[in-house]
Amino acid sequence: LVAYHEAGHAVVGALIPDYDQVAKISIVPRGGAGGLTFFAPNEDRIDSGLYSRQFLESQMAVALGGRVAEEIIFGEDQVTTGASNDLERVASTAKMMVTRFGMSERIGQVALAGGDGQPNMGRQMAQGAPSMSAETKALIDSEVSRLVSGAYDRAKTLLTENRPALDGLAKMLVEKETVTAEEFAQLLSDTDVKISDYALYPQ
Repeated sequence: LVAYHEAGHAVVGALIPDYDQVAKISIVPRGGAGGLTFFAPNEDRIDSGLYSRQFLESQMAVALGGRVAEEIIFGEDQVTTGASNDLERVASTAKMMVTRFGMSERIGQVALAGGDGQPNMGRQMAQGAPSMSAETKALIDSEVSRLVSGAYDRAKTLLTENRPALDGLAKMLVEKETVTAEEFAQLLSDTDVKISDYALYPQ
């Protein structure tokens, strides 16, 4: 199961537009995690500290890739708690997109949350945001839900359409425990993968 979880992250990350390259995938336990997928960050993005809407939406889909892979292979009843941290990070990213970065057409180009920081996954929303109406809060929740659902659907489509790559990587991880970027690239070439097109999530 851990092999499919990490394979889900890696396959979505490799096939989604404008995302960091997969550097290594491992199912060797580390610091409480059953396995890890390592990405090589884009240096220009790190240096500038600027993250596009496309990158953030891709980031959410990659984070959900592990959970989606578990659902596809083992069914919704067998999804593990290992995906809970992924869900928290995705919700945090979506909320920042809506309330801090003006990346929601329905809410518009406004910043509804205070504080500073970069949109790195896992960073908590800043405290001290100004008070807002119940209607605005409900709209924010609706927009966060829309972004998360869009990321989930994109991850599911990618993994369903590229099931041979998902199965192949999981098998390699079970056999080798760690797969290098070169080995992964060869697998993607051998399985004739379909790369995702980018489009804004439906309103």
